[in-house]
Amino acid sequence: MDREYLEDYEQKERSEYAKLIRRIWEGKFSFEKDRFPPDERFVKLQRPTALTSLRAAMSNLWTQIPFCGSLIIILPAYPRSLFERVLFKVSEIPKIIDFIKETGKLQIAIGGDVLVYEGLDYLDPFFNELNPPAFFGVPDCVFGDVKEIHEAYETFDTLGKVRFLDYLKNLSKRYAPRTFSVVWGTAQYTYVNLKLGHYAIVEDIENLMIDEPDKAGLLLNICRNFIVDPMRDLRSDLRNFTLEDLRIAQVLPVVYQPKEIRFPCEIGKFLLKKLTFAPQGLDACKELMYQYDHYDLQKALKALNEAIVTDHLDILNKSASELSEILDNIWKDPTIPRRVRDLKIGIPLSMAAIGGIAAGPVGAAAGGFLADLGFKVAEKAVDKFFDVKGEGISEKLAKLRTKSYQANIYDFKKKYKTKIAHQ
Repeated sequence: MDREYLEDYEQKERSEYAKLIRRIWEGKFSFEKDRFPPDERFVKLQRPTALTSLRAAMSNLWTQIPFCGSLIIILPAYPRSLFERVLFKVSEIPKIIDFIKETGKLQIAIGGDVLVYEGLDYLDPFFNELNPPAFFGVPDCVFGDVKEIHEAYETFDTLGKVRFLDYLKNLSKRYAPRTFSVVWGTAQYTYVNLKLGHYAIVEDIENLMIDEPDKAGLLLNICRNFIVDPMRDLRSDLRNFTLEDLRIAQVLPVVYQPKEIRFPCEIGKFLLKKLTFAPQGLDACKELMYQYDHYDLQKALKALNEAIVTDHLDILNKSASELSEILDNIWKDPTIPRRVRDLKIGIPLSMAAIGGIAAGPVGAAAGGFLADLGFKVAEKAVDKFFDVKGEGISEKLAKLRTKSYQANIYDFKKKYKTKIAHQ
């Protein structure tokens, strides 16, 4: 992609963004109606729409897709070698574009600084085939007036020139030199939004920019992920983070930490292993989507997540391997299957006793017949009372006083028992 093409592309994107800003100024903005980028800029967009963090995408992009409506990834402007190392092979791009057009389950967006993609010709197919939107959030003018915004930017630039600017230059040089402007701009708008929002943590950031630039960079990145971007986001319903992302966020004051703890990457990876035979990647993602109902997959992921946060309050202090072991134990939880087995043994014995009493002196043979008949009639009567379709009295009773996530996981495994790859 040459510069002229990208300049024209960016101008069009900013023109659309200007319309949004105008609606905000005119008081006509509605979050439900004015999602940005708008629905029509994506391909078959579905809800709930999740935005994946780069760390989550690098962890495994494909494990997240089956469990939301659409998953948005913002393409990083990385050199080809780094891009392939952290995301996927360039040779897979045509297949991925076909998948996007066919399903709409994955969505591509680009960063607001479009010019950083100059010279990254390997990304041309995404631009040519999908016309991806630039991902802009709520403008600064919503949070402060012109004077406040100008002063915040000036303060950041002044502090940055002491040591922080050099730190970011060296950091970018090691990984992706062309992304320096993005890294600097991201740190800048994060600081400005925190400043305009009068967040107390700004003072800590200012001190660290002077004394410990590396820690300032880390803290700004955490604040961007968990404070600023969610506040500015006009598009996604969910934001996907990894266990490591959430663990790092613990350095924030409690009031700023995420209120809802979710593990879409780790649980998605776990379920792909349990429910498919394909190696993790696009093929496993497709297999899961085509073999299992979307609503059931979402319900299973939600149940596993509920089990983790309910029974393991210290989960953010666990390692990824420990979380995997916890998930395996939850998946194999014998509570309901054991109760079903015990009830299937116990109920007939009880009914046999009732049948024997009803038979009276008629004899053992008649008693056995009545016992069998009595059990069948009683079970049908109880099932009709509970209005349970396809579920016997033993299963209904087994679920009483169990946790909802236990019942949901049991129901999922029962429904798909012939398809599940591993138990």
